Amino acid sequence: MKRDRDTSITMKTLCVAVVVLSLSSVCRPAPLACDKLLKPVDKSPDLSGRWFVIAMSSDVCLIPALLNSLLWPSFAVDFTAQSTPNIYESNVTFKILDYCGAEPETIFFERNILFDVDSNNAPIDTAEVLLHTGCPDCLILKGNDSIDSLLLLSRRQKVTEAELKEFRMQADCLEWSEPEVLNSDHDYKNCKSFDDVEATDEEIWNKMYERLKETYNVPLQCLTKDIYDFSKALYAVTL
Repeated sequence: MKRDRDTSITMKTLCVAVVVLSLSSVCRPAPLACDKLLKPVDKSPDLSGRWFVIAMSSDVCLIPALLNSLLWPSFAVDFTAQSTPNIYESNVTFKILDYCGAEPETIFFERNILFDVDSNNAPIDTAEVLLHTGCPDCLILKGNDSIDSLLLLSRRQKVTEAELKEFRMQADCLEWSEPEVLNSDHDYKNCKSFDDVEATDEEIWNKMYERLKETYNVPLQCLTKDIYDFSKALYAVTL
């Protein structure tokens, strides 16, 4: 009788596992779909003007999760073409917990790659690649560095659910983290300057603490997943 019950439990567990695996395979984009979604663009888009950063994914789940849960940032990037071909001035404006700042950079952009350059227009960073997107006024930036990242930018401050779904599929194809949708508050005028922030400024630390109290479960889930993935990889190496 006990053996029958144990067998029943085992079969039930097996059935649940099969269902879960089946659902996972259904949800993951097919290889052909991934080939298209991860294909670099063939034609250079018009880069000039303002772009809003909508969402972010990474190969390290904890990075975008902590960024969003702790700081709740919004970013806008303004690109201005220079007299030298393929050279642009970019100005990254950001807002974090009601504090604003800006960071200028010079970049090289041609066809589907862009990277930071120095005063002599020599590369100083690894190239980012523009990937295919069905969104007519969006950019998908894939960066490969010490921490790989995938960014969704748009001329609009918000995108449609269908456009966000496509971005999620791209992250899924890379087997990266579930994208974090960033703050869509792009009022960069009515805020305090980050230049005035000091390490002892209690206001910003209190805001970070209050924010994290509401969202701590998101980075916690990522941390759990990262530890699990690391343990699994470590176990595979030791076999």
